[in-house]
Amino acid sequence: MVHDAYICYDEKDQQISEAICDVFEQNNIRTWIKSRDFSSDDPVDNITNAISDSKCFILIYSKNSKDTNYVITEVDIAFSRDIPILIFSIDDIRIGKNLQFILDRKKMIYSFPDTKHQLEILIKDTSEFVKKPINKIKTNSKSLSVLEKVNPKRKENIAKKYLKIAVPVAVILILVYLFAVLPMGQNSSEDGIFSMNITGVDASGSRYVVHGESLNMPANPEKYFMNIKFFDANENMLFEVNSTADEFKSGVICDCDVHTNNITHIEFKLMDINNKLLSNQSYTIK
Repeated sequence: MVHDAYICYDEKDQQISEAICDVFEQNNIRTWIKSRDFSSDDPVDNITNAISDSKCFILIYSKNSKDTNYVITEVDIAFSRDIPILIFSIDDIRIGKNLQFILDRKKMIYSFPDTKHQLEILIKDTSEFVKKPINKIKTNSKSLSVLEKVNPKRKENIAKKYLKIAVPVAVILILVYLFAVLPMGQNSSEDGIFSMNITGVDASGSRYVVHGESLNMPANPEKYFMNIKFFDANENMLFEVNSTADEFKSGVICDCDVHTNNITHIEFKLMDINNKLLSNQSYTIK
């Protein structure tokens, strides 16, 4: 079978993986999935060849798959063959130690809080890797209902009653970080000292405008990458933005709709083309 992408999952997540497979194929992205395409005649070669022939490797990450031996093996095969790996997490968990080395810098897309939107991101990113542009992404209610049943329940923010205490403490910590810790933590790029940091955030509903400043912006900022992660009070990452430093314009690091108004803090990283960390900041939203 000629296919574009390989779907890796734990057998306990088969129903979810098949639902995701349906959405891929609804968008003309052909997938190889074990429940349908596996041949027991020569299982090792069958799996290895299927991964090797893929243009993209999709890992359905969950509490079930994080320590599954065959999942770890399949990820390792994809990594060793330089196949792009996308992680679609259906559980609110961090990468386990067994996969941390391989997946630490891979893009993770969470299936929550907006399942349809997150699934569309997965489809779009995959389409770019397999070189099948999609003008309008299609989803179906049946697949979405399967995914929405497993989305982790969001906990209430019990920290609100401590807000009056937390805000001034957060302000002090931010000031200490900006004026003491950050300057000491600057790393040198090939263009010399180059750093960026968040100076403020404007929030209106689910739209967040992250303001910042830069030190010694190089002539070719497209070689540098910004990673912005949005978290709620329970340390759940709800949204992620990746962009190049040349998108930093008029003092704005990013302007985006994160589809929720529960953001309490932002993690910001600036890296060079070799993934060398130049700036690292945690910013608490007032």
